[in-house]
Amino acid sequence: MKILIGFLALTFSINAFAGSLLTVEDTKSLCQKAADTFGAGKAKESFNILQPYWPMPSEEINNLAYQTETQLKMVSERFGKILGADFVGTKVAGTSFVKHTYIGKFEKHAVRYVCMFYKPKSEWVVNAVFWDDQTPALFE
Repeated sequence: MKILIGFLALTFSINAFAGSLLTVEDTKSLCQKAADTFGAGKAKESFNILQPYWPMPSEEINNLAYQTETQLKMVSERFGKILGADFVGTKVAGTSFVKHTYIGKFEKHAVRYVCMFYKPKSEWVVNAVFWDDQTPALFE
């Protein structure tokens, strides 16, 4: 029981020190850090950057990170070495949603890296993070 209480206290203290996402610029800055980390070939660390702001069980986030790392290893032969990340754009939907799109650059191809945020009250939270190879969608 003491271990559980200690773990919960640590979890809440980490979230408290994470700060708040109060502006669209705050969400962009956070997504930029995550995209740059993804573009450095560190998928798990990319998800870890977002985790304090993501109201999803950590087990699910860790599973997404593992799946991403596995998929990136599988496509590395086809896509080549990862070269970094570039900002593409931001879209806002009303006062409650914002989406930042980046590309993960590889030697032979690129993937979209998208962070979506939701603002239920006064602070933004991560709503979804995904990557795919649907680069034609960058022009929609």
